[in-house]
This record gives sequence, C-alpha cells and structure tokens, in this order.
Amino acid sequence: MTAGFDPERTAATPFRRVGIAAEHESPENPRGCEVRVALTPDAVNALVRRGCEVAVERGAGVATGYSDAAYAAAGATVESRDTLYRSKDLVIKLKGPAHDDLARMESGSSLLCMAHVRSIPQRAAVAEKNAVNIIAMELIRESPGFLPDTYLRGRLAMEQMMAGASARSGPWAPAARSLALVGFSEDAFGALQYAARLRPRSLQVLPAHPPPDLDPAVLAIGAEQLGEIAAALPSYRVEEYRAGLALRGDGRRRIQCLHETGRAGARFGIDLVLRRNRHIPGPAGIRTTILGYGNVAFGALDECVRSGVSAVDILTKRTTARPSVRRYLRSSDLIINGAELPARWRGTRYLITEDDLRFVLRPGTVVVDLVGGCATNRTAVEPIVECTDPAEPYIVRNGVCLASVWGWPLLGFRRESAERYSRQITDVLLGEEGLIDGPAAASPGIQRAFVAGPMVSGPLSGRPSSQ
Repeated sequence: MTAGFDPERTAATPFRRVGIAAEHESPENPRGCEVRVALTPDAVNALVRRGCEVAVERGAGVATGYSDAAYAAAGATVESRDTLYRSKDLVIKLKGPAHDDLARMESGSSLLCMAHVRSIPQRAAVAEKNAVNIIAMELIRESPGFLPDTYLRGRLAMEQMMAGASARSGPWAPAARSLALVGFSEDAFGALQYAARLRPRSLQVLPAHPPPDLDPAVLAIGAEQLGEIAAALPSYRVEEYRAGLALRGDGRRRIQCLHETGRAGARFGIDLVLRRNRHIPGPAGIRTTILGYGNVAFGALDECVRSGVSAVDILTKRTTARPSVRRYLRSSDLIINGAELPARWRGTRYLITEDDLRFVLRPGTVVVDLVGGCATNRTAVEPIVECTDPAEPYIVRNGVCLASVWGWPLLGFRRESAERYSRQITDVLLGEEGLIDGPAAASPGIQRAFVAGPMVSGPLSGRPSSQ
C-alpha cells in the first residue's frame, strides 16, 4: 500500500498480512510491566489455516509461556520489532504501542489494540498523521446484544424469590427493605444485578449461613435455593423472558478480562489490608465495601468470597449517593471501586472525594480502583489521578493506600487472562463478526470501535459513534 491508497477499496479488502506485536514500554506501559501476548500459538495457527500470513515479534510470548519455536510450529514467521510493524495489513497487540512503533505502520493499515484514545489522545493524532486505522478493542461490542441463559435464569430466580417474600410478608419495597444474598455462586451475577437495580436500602453478600443477629428487617435470599430455582426454570420461560427485555443494540464488551481484573484487584487489596493492619486477624475480619455491581465488581466479589471475607456491602446508585455513602467509607477496611461513571461525568463527579480522603477514610484503609483513568479521563476516585503499575501498585496519602493498577490481571492471572484475550480476539477475527474479511465486512459492533484513521472519516463514517 502507498500514501495514495483508496479507502473504499481498503475497507473491502480482507486482512491477510497479520503481525502479532510484543509489549514494550509505551504511554500506558511506562516500565514495560505489561508482558502478555495478544494471541497464543493455537490462535495464530487458526489464522494461518484461514489463509493469513502471520508474523510474530521475537520474544512476544515468552513471558506468557509461549516460545518463538511454538509460534513457528504454528505456521508463523518470527520477526524483529523494527520489521513487525511494516508491510502488514493488520497489527495486533494488547496495549497500545509506543508512538514510534505506530508511526512505522504503512498508510491504510490497521492496528487492533486497547487504544484508550481518551486517555492518550496523542495516539489518535499519530494515527491520523500516518493514515493508520486504530480499532479499539475496549470498544468492540456484541451486536446485537445478547444475555446468556445463566444470567437470565439468575434474574428470573431472584424475581421469583422476591415475589414469594412479598406474598408472605407484604409487598417488598426496596426503599424500606435491606437485602442480603446468603451464600454465593459464580452464576449469581444476574440475580445480584437484578436486586441491585431495585436500589434497596442496603445490599450485602453474607457467608453460607446468616449470622444469628441478622436484622429481621433484612430480606435474606439463600444462594443455594436461588440456584435450585434457576436450574428448574424451563427453557421456554427463559426465552419468553429474553424476548420481553428491551436490549440495547450494542451488548457486552467482546474483548475483556473484567472478571479477572476484579479478582486480581480484590486479592491484592485483601493482602494489603492484612499487611497494613496487624490487628485484623484474617480475611474474615476485613470490613469490605464494593462500589458498583457490574462485571468487574462481580469479579471482586467472587475473590472476596473465595478468600473468606465474611460480609461484603455492595453499593448501588442509591447507597453511593451522599451523604449515605460516607457511613460505608468510614467503617470499611477495604473499599473496591468497580463503578465506571459516564464519560460526561468523568472529572466532575466522584464517588470518593478528596474530602473523604482527608476527613472520612481512616488511616490503614485500602482503596482499590478497578476502573482506572488518568488526568484527562478521571476515575470515580478523586484522589487517584493516574493509574499505578504492577511494579509500584499503590501510593499512600493521609495514611490511606490508593491502588489503581492499569493491568490488574498481571498480578496473579497473567496466563489465564492472556488465554482469555486470545480466544476473544480470535472469535472477533474469524467468527460471525468477520473482522478478518476487512473493515466493511465487520459487524456494527466492530465498526463502532474504529477511533482514528481514514476509515473513520471515510467508508465507515456513518457507523454508530464510539465516543
């Protein structure tokens, strides 16, 4: 391709020369801590069998356990960093590259990565200057949206149990009642989200057996019984429920490790609390609060339960409002933020403020932010301006530990998260979404993720906004 390429023709041209880049220092990887590779040898072999010429940067998979020889055996060539970015239709990596690497790419080629152009606007500027298309992995969505059966069964079961409680003791008014999920299951996500969206007075997750002094005003829902009801639901009932939901055109993120992010952040926070607070005998004694109830927050909850934390408060939109949120902040040893504010509120509204740091949070408290951000794209935790990195995961201010690692799964879930990313990227490339067949052939959920380059203002200019 040359500087005089035809955008319309390029949009309709399949990606055949594919490069898998290694991770190096970049604006979001300042110390080179990110070492995972985007595709495993098995995924590379799938591309080769599809007819692609695949090159892998030398040493790209070593830290994840994949040798250059394994990639060669899968059908790839092994190249240097300097040549990897050249003469490729598509370059794939996890984190965005250094600007010098991006500038090596030829006009009309495409880069698939976690682009984060809101946080690193210069990345988009470099791409525009060099006529390189950037496809932001973090913006690729299901299209149309789809909710799995396990999620819907959990929602239906929770709805049924609440209806039964209302029949026994009168209408269940969220504004007047508190709710506790007693016990835990990895399949309880739908049930928990259903309950949280009712905005109860309070929402907790408790051990398998509720404490004898549990307030009688708390509606206790047993996870075991919830699971039994969910499993017994007939398939037609689930399909009827799905048909009655008003789903958005774009569904969940297609390329993500949100559950692993939540687990890694919670595990780090639990360990740090115990190191900094010697009077707490173990995880069961850690008073824990999670802000939000999305995928990443559910991952944190999963790890808290696995680690033996005895009770977790889940804060909904009602309980994160002021002044009620302060009573949770004041009494917690570990606070985990899994709530991502809408873009229009970032930098203007916060769930944990500077005043909270000075006057509410106690010394020894650990705040783990799972969402992350930077000075131009702030998180919901005002005292955290920039993400930390795995080499120095937290800072201390006013005796409070603040951690917002940009690569949480690197702390304990490196191989698992790399394999998960690889499966998801391969599905996006070779599955029904069809990215490997070129930008024009890709699904709307992928086209919306083009954030820079000639495709944005050219052939894909009519796509749904990705901002």
